[in-house]
Amino acid sequence: MATTEAAAGLVTKLPARLVRFFARYPPQYYSARALGIPSSAEELEVPTDRPSPYTPSRDAKAPKPDPKAHSPSLALLQTDPEYPNPFLPFKNPETGRWRGSAISLRTQNDLVKIANKNGVEELLPPGRKATVFKEVRSLEKGLRIKGTGVGQKVKGHKWERMLDVKLDVRKKAMMEMPDMIRTWKQRGHGRGWKKYPK
Repeated sequence: MATTEAAAGLVTKLPARLVRFFARYPPQYYSARALGIPSSAEELEVPTDRPSPYTPSRDAKAPKPDPKAHSPSLALLQTDPEYPNPFLPFKNPETGRWRGSAISLRTQNDLVKIANKNGVEELLPPGRKATVFKEVRSLEKGLRIKGTGVGQKVKGHKWERMLDVKLDVRKKAMMEMPDMIRTWKQRGHGRGWKKYPK
């Protein structure tokens, strides 16, 4: 009885858009928790030691990724045939035809933002806009961005690459400045302004 009252109290605090979504797609059938999907990226074992797709020379060919390899991020996107996930495309078992997701990606993003703000994101169905999916995807695909691998760095602008050299030259010039002033004065250049006749 207490859980029913707590659930009723939670429903009154949620925005109307989420209440309508949960009325149409009840969390006990559609949520990630009901499908047995982990609710955080720490619970999944994401391999981060993948080889870099970039090669050290231009002549060498980059290794092609294996399309059949297990992907933790895609493993999050599950659906139950009895209760198809409204966030994912679904193949009809009778006709064999695919139908698009019932809810667009923009609406999914809005629902995830609202649910995250209210602390009930784990009650939503798993989808591409979920926070867990984005975290796992960034961990999984981290080495695909050039410069993020071990021993790599981003090329950057020319002024960023030359900044260390420029600062070293400037530091050396500042250290030699007292000697330069002393030699300037010894040659007679620092005795004041010459007065020219009118």
